Amino acid sequence: MAEYRAVTTYGDFGPWISKLVLTLPAGVSSEEVPSGAFSVYCARMTAAGEVATVVERPSLETHPSRGYVPVLAAYACDERGTRCPGGDHVALELPEVELTSRINVASVTAAEYVENRFVVTQTAEILSSEGPLAGLVFDECAGVDEPALAGWSHGRGGSGEYELGYACFDPRHDAEGERAPRSSALVVWLHGASDGGSDVRLPYTASHVTLLAGPGVQGHFAGGAWLLVPQCPTFWMDDGVEQMGRSGRSVYAASLKSLIDEFVAAHDDIDPDRVVIGGLSNGGFMTLRMLIDYPGFFSAGVGCCAPLYEEAQTPEVVAAIARTPLWLVQSKDDFIVDARQTVFPLYRKLVDAGAEVHLTCYDHVEDLTGRYKDELGNPRRSFGHGVWIHVFNDFCHTELDGRNVLLDGEPVTVWEWAARHVRQP
Repeated sequence: MAEYRAVTTYGDFGPWISKLVLTLPAGVSSEEVPSGAFSVYCARMTAAGEVATVVERPSLETHPSRGYVPVLAAYACDERGTRCPGGDHVALELPEVELTSRINVASVTAAEYVENRFVVTQTAEILSSEGPLAGLVFDECAGVDEPALAGWSHGRGGSGEYELGYACFDPRHDAEGERAPRSSALVVWLHGASDGGSDVRLPYTASHVTLLAGPGVQGHFAGGAWLLVPQCPTFWMDDGVEQMGRSGRSVYAASLKSLIDEFVAAHDDIDPDRVVIGGLSNGGFMTLRMLIDYPGFFSAGVGCCAPLYEEAQTPEVVAAIARTPLWLVQSKDDFIVDARQTVFPLYRKLVDAGAEVHLTCYDHVEDLTGRYKDELGNPRRSFGHGVWIHVFNDFCHTELDGRNVLLDGEPVTVWEWAARHVRQP
């Protein structure tokens, strides 16, 4: 038996194993490694040591998550999987499919990391520097590389009733020298219903939050932006009576504010006048809740499919939200958060209150990157709730009527807009 390393890539639908790096007993050249020389089998195992169960939608039928994965390409590489003319490692590129996904989503309120256990079997001879190689089996994982997570770390903090776990990104993690005070912004991003609990990896990797650490979004912020991604133990909508209630309240508001204050105080390069808050679904609700409870504290807010129901949109609530510039994002075919009961009435009330508010609304959510296609080659359509995909990719740029959002007379995207806001006294 022999070892392999797995390489993780982060996409719009979460992390997946994009490459296996095999350690060979002898050197080979790329010309001698056909993609059909290896068979790849995977079983996705839960923390309980069982094969993960996948729920098919909309039928709700289930099946065990195990089977064979096609190999897209094979070539000689270095120990980290970088292609080279020859060497004693081979990289197998794998597709983004269920079996390579590192996260299993049992429902919209439950997700967990799984262990992708691979068995790679050599099915054809390969010429090496020491003669033909045959019959090799690789079934021991020597580690999982995650190059996209450079600059990310984990911690716990906040005072009050709840201590919260969090992930954070340092925008100058690879820079040397002292940092200028108040030179960076802070973006607080709040996860959806499936990513609460105690595995702090979920809130920033289960969806494509890592894109906010990329050069596109970071480039909009003068001095870059720290990212703070807290995790609540249950759901942000937990009001102490119902975990997913419609009261519009949350037991986590004070603890979350304490964590934000603590984080800003611990990093003197963060400008307290440039703190943006945003979130998706359950976290979209919590974004609005924080604007209600701490009006004027944040420089801007970004709320995706936010379930603040109309019965909780009192005049006092609307007046508090109106103090912070806000960009809402929604899809009309969202069957989880009905915009007619949530975002649409809130938007109208904020407009009437004279707030700086924008609403980007899609008929449905389909791929705009060119990466994901359906069986006919058309852009793949996702479920309507997933508008955060477009937010992470910084594609949102229109008002409800379809016109470009303008700031100082210039068209802007959602993150350009957020980056240019400073808290007003």
